[in-house]
Amino acid sequence: MAVLREDEFESFVHRRSATMNGILIHGSDLSAVSALGRKVNLQANSGAPMRIDPASLKENPGRLSDEFRSISLLGDRQILLVDGVDDSHLKFLSSVLSELKLANFVVLLGDALGKTSKLRLACEASEKFASLAIYEEDAAALAVRIRKQLGSDQLSWSSEVEAIFFDLVGTDRSTATQEAAKLSLYCLGQRQVSISDVEAVCGDTADFGADQLIDAVLGGDMNTTDRMGANLDADSAGTRGILSVFMFHLTRLQSLKMDMERGQTAEMVVRNTKPTIFFKRKSAFMAQLRNFELQELIDMQQMISVAMLQTRKQPDLFEALVSRTLLSLARSARAKLN
Repeated sequence: MAVLREDEFESFVHRRSATMNGILIHGSDLSAVSALGRKVNLQANSGAPMRIDPASLKENPGRLSDEFRSISLLGDRQILLVDGVDDSHLKFLSSVLSELKLANFVVLLGDALGKTSKLRLACEASEKFASLAIYEEDAAALAVRIRKQLGSDQLSWSSEVEAIFFDLVGTDRSTATQEAAKLSLYCLGQRQVSISDVEAVCGDTADFGADQLIDAVLGGDMNTTDRMGANLDADSAGTRGILSVFMFHLTRLQSLKMDMERGQTAEMVVRNTKPTIFFKRKSAFMAQLRNFELQELIDMQQMISVAMLQTRKQPDLFEALVSRTLLSLARSARAKLN
């Protein structure tokens, strides 16, 4: 029996999951629940999980139990992800929760379950399962979370910079943590985050058209990429943050691509992702997910990472380095799409 606090989650995945059969993650902050469910797979480094629709269990009650006990001949454990569970699914999960022998690892994700929830109580009573409740955070708690996130990358900021960050990104937990991840990439090699850093990465880049440029590059549109690249201005906040924004976009595509490899369509992952993708960009996201393999997205991200380091070493060549990188990526995309 293991009732976890959120700050114990990563330690559980790294150290204790090898001796457990699963975890229930539930709470009203569904984006945080989903993010932690994704982290189980990434930190366990076990490949793409098998997604099991809880609705399908009613048609095939024994499926989860069968998959749970189907250890591969090589002895590798698979992660089974069941998203959207509630008390009505307990009867399909009972045999899994009561199993004492080590089997595949089951990740159950659900909305907030009260203290009297039968599913929650069963998971908390199980010897081989853990249970983690995720609660919505107030502004003060979220600020502490973001400070810790930046601190893990040896970054800190003043109270003034922190206030500007939250003014720009708001207090939605999922959005704030993703924007902080972009900020960490942008500030790679620094110790202190400045106001200009926050404004470059997290500010309104609508006038600059970062999204339009990224979509042009990944769509193999050499003319648009060249035209926009020629107008890059290193003194512009939008331009200074473009590579970080592109890095983050590719990270998001990789996450969605992994969902597709688990059996979902591009339309499904784009529709269900949190934070919600702006409707005008959904078609571009879906096209990019269909056009590029996961490894190709990783290779593009590596290329941008190299360019970011070069711009820091040779800031006087910023515009040329960024323009060359974007054109190279667009050329590769065009070759693939043609």
